[in-house]
Amino acid sequence: MNSVKQSASERVLIDDRPHIAFVFTQMWRLIVVMLVAWGGFRWLSMLTGQSVYLQLSWVPLVILCVRFIFGWIDWIARRHVLTESSILVTSGILRRVRVELPLRRVQHTILVRPVGEQVMGLGSIGVTTAGTGSIDLVWRGVEHPERVLGTIRAQVDRMSAQGPGKHITPVIGIVGGIGSGKSTVARVFEELGCVISDSDACVRELLLSDPVKAQLHEWWGERVFASDGSIDRSRVAQIVFESDEERRRLEGYIHPLVHTQRHELIRRARENGASGVIVDAPLLFEAGVDSECDAIVFVDTPREIRLSRVKSTRGWDESELDRRENAQMGLEEKRNRSDYIVSNTGMPDELHGRVARVLASIQKDLRQRQPHD
Repeated sequence: MNSVKQSASERVLIDDRPHIAFVFTQMWRLIVVMLVAWGGFRWLSMLTGQSVYLQLSWVPLVILCVRFIFGWIDWIARRHVLTESSILVTSGILRRVRVELPLRRVQHTILVRPVGEQVMGLGSIGVTTAGTGSIDLVWRGVEHPERVLGTIRAQVDRMSAQGPGKHITPVIGIVGGIGSGKSTVARVFEELGCVISDSDACVRELLLSDPVKAQLHEWWGERVFASDGSIDRSRVAQIVFESDEERRRLEGYIHPLVHTQRHELIRRARENGASGVIVDAPLLFEAGVDSECDAIVFVDTPREIRLSRVKSTRGWDESELDRRENAQMGLEEKRNRSDYIVSNTGMPDELHGRVARVLASIQKDLRQRQPHD
């Protein structure tokens, strides 16, 4: 286990990956089956005297070798991190997956020890949040699992020690259709004492930095630069729109930088006693940013209003709006995955009252949440 580290914003209590035995615990059944198959082919070869069975006996060994290589790469890709305020896991070989949960949202922590892990002295730790009814995050192949689980539970208890009467700063994600007025709703939250984390603005700021310019120049050369030496966002957008591979490469580079800045903003907001932090991020669900939020608010705006807005502000027609929305998660799925709905029909006075009521509900619900083991 790595020693405790100090970051710019908060301490990292655990930063580790599964025990190397994880590679074998994930494939022990396959090992048994393939060894039986190998022995069976060898036995048939000796019984019949036919060399074909001897040749086939190599197939199970090849399968085991391929599976071992896959498991070893999977082991390298996995990472378990516990900080003072959150727990996360990263995994995935062809596609990186990051799941992060604020410790304030943790409702249950459980220890599971499958046969393979139990033989190796390992265990898997599962974490659930209030109201989900399912495991939201799993640390697999953990060495000394009881001790690690105790560390996680102790940190969850420390976070819950704030108590329902203490001030809290919820992290609130905003989603909705294109032209629904998410930025307008975010500004209303800001008027109510919240701090806005604008991912688009953060990306624009990052594109002005020398390290990001150097990286994009290395990938795509001079074609993504304007005459004044700044990055031409429209050319970058064209590149990533035409190639999923380039889009994933850019996201894999930019998203961690945005994530770091967002967490630093959240830390400062909590220190200053803000009413909340509003995360205004495109593709919030698709990018997994919803896992960092205490609540998700869906901005419900009639289609005719959204179409009128994008026509006047962006020059889009109806077909362009449809094309853009079809490339994103469906509105009904966004609505179903959200915790609260704010109707935005274009009436500023009514919108302010609706947002104020939603913020009060979120703060109340979060105060009443009492994490327990």
